[in-house]
Amino acid sequence: MSENFNGSADSEAKRRADRIKAIKASLSQNSMPAEERVPEILNAVPERKKTPDVTAPERKKTPDVTAPETKAPEMSVDELIKAPQPDKARSSIDDDIAALIAKCSAGGSGKVSSGSSTAESILLELDNKTSGSTSVKPREVISHAAEPREVVSHAAEPREVVSHEAEPREVISHAAEPREVISHAAEPREVISHAAEPREVVSHAAEPREVISHAADGSGTKVFDRIPESAAKTGAPEMSADGKSAKKKKKKRTFKQFMLGFLPQRGDSIPERIRKIVFLGAIVVIIVCGYIVADYYIDLWRSKRENDKNMNDYWSDMNEPTEPRPTQGPDERKVYTLLNGAKALLEQNSEVVGVIRIDGTKVDNPVLQADDNEKYINQKLSGRESRAGELFLDYRNHFDEVDEEGHLACENSDNLVIYGHDMNDDEMFGCLKYYVRNYDYYGEHPVIELNSNYEQYKYKIFSFFILDVDDDTETKFDCWNKLNFDSEAEYYDFVNEAKRRTLRTNKVDVKYGDPLLTLSTCNGLFGDRGRLIILARRVRDGEDPLEGTQENELNPNPKYPSLYYDIRSYEKYDPDAPFEPYGPGTPEPETEADTETETAGE
Repeated sequence: MSENFNGSADSEAKRRADRIKAIKASLSQNSMPAEERVPEILNAVPERKKTPDVTAPERKKTPDVTAPETKAPEMSVDELIKAPQPDKARSSIDDDIAALIAKCSAGGSGKVSSGSSTAESILLELDNKTSGSTSVKPREVISHAAEPREVVSHAAEPREVVSHEAEPREVISHAAEPREVISHAAEPREVISHAAEPREVVSHAAEPREVISHAADGSGTKVFDRIPESAAKTGAPEMSADGKSAKKKKKKRTFKQFMLGFLPQRGDSIPERIRKIVFLGAIVVIIVCGYIVADYYIDLWRSKRENDKNMNDYWSDMNEPTEPRPTQGPDERKVYTLLNGAKALLEQNSEVVGVIRIDGTKVDNPVLQADDNEKYINQKLSGRESRAGELFLDYRNHFDEVDEEGHLACENSDNLVIYGHDMNDDEMFGCLKYYVRNYDYYGEHPVIELNSNYEQYKYKIFSFFILDVDDDTETKFDCWNKLNFDSEAEYYDFVNEAKRRTLRTNKVDVKYGDPLLTLSTCNGLFGDRGRLIILARRVRDGEDPLEGTQENELNPNPKYPSLYYDIRSYEKYDPDAPFEPYGPGTPEPETEADTETETAGE
């Protein structure tokens, strides 16, 4: 730095010495007054070339992107020392020459050409000023050279980087070091940089970056760089024309596009196609299963509603007073008259043969009879298809079939068989399973009411058991096929076989000639092969319906189908166990009248 300073001072002194010599030569050759020689003297002095004022270059106006305040260009210390100073030296010399000439003129000598001491004094004094200026001028240069120290201190300040996406970053730059422009591929930025001042970096996501640099000669260079599309996809916010971020609006998918997204597409991978197919299959299964379940319970609800309406009308009509009916005709045969409640049911369906009810249960339904045992499995009284179906009498049975004259067309069957579904909501014959499950259910509901279209009957239960419909072994018992009995022995064989199989024993007596009633429904003990059978006999005239039913207990040795013992090999039926059969020789249960007679005899 000192070498540059000394070189500058020597060159300035040399130039001024040349100008003094030129003035002396001009004075010695001419004799005209000094006042008239001033223009010539001045023109004789070689004029210094003007150097461009680097300290204050004219900056080109840059576009205001972030509207920062622009500052003067930055220069290093060496550039400031080497830079020539303004033409202060020339103006000071011209002023000194003019002052000296004026001084001589005022002294009254009038001319310089006389060779008097006046000219010498002018030169001497001019030389002194010149030598004085050469010694003072370096001090001025030193004072100017001290300015870059202040610039250095500014250059050491951290530069501030303004970014719209990341946190503000500090960039420290020194004047003597190469300038550094920080660029991120994901952020198109505009950088405004000055050599001696802190640079400010402004980042815009959607705009190309612009770098404006000022060199030592004051020129400006603009560099535009387009950001690649890959960098624009990094998630930087897009900037609108007014500098505000503009959010990209997502296009709303239509309902059709949304639904098509569940189907395999051409560009889908194999696992994606498999996933969509499995998903669609699961949706179909759920829909089908949901439909089946919903349809099942809706059907049950409709069936129950129809049945409740029909039975409410039936029993309300039955409670109405009726006119006396003839019970016997001229030929002494019984005359059957249609019941009030049966009229409404027969108007809906002519195949109605009666009504069955078990008090305290959900069994309260019309009974129908068709030409086969298939029609009313899945059909209601109204003709509507339904899983619940209706209770129906075996098509081979005869139950109060009356001719036009009101007499029986034929004798009733010895054993009436009624079929019905085991429904989950306990409708139809769904509640019969509780005779097996609950030990006290039989004692609470031992009586069955069965009305034909002409008469009202009651039956008391004496046996209930489980059968295998496909049983072909020695345990086979197809009670639903035994509708009439040809002899007393056959009758007692039938009722005694039912008594051996009953799950609970009782004191109900059964005699030959008692009409029987069989209720048959499904049971899950043997899967689809299982059947639950309820056997009852008609209550005799004047007999207590509950007599013999309340003394019931669990049968210790019930007879099951062979399939049962195959499943439970640890259980066996003991045919030699004590057993009290129905029929001749069987002691009849004592009645209250017999007890009173015996007491009176004693």
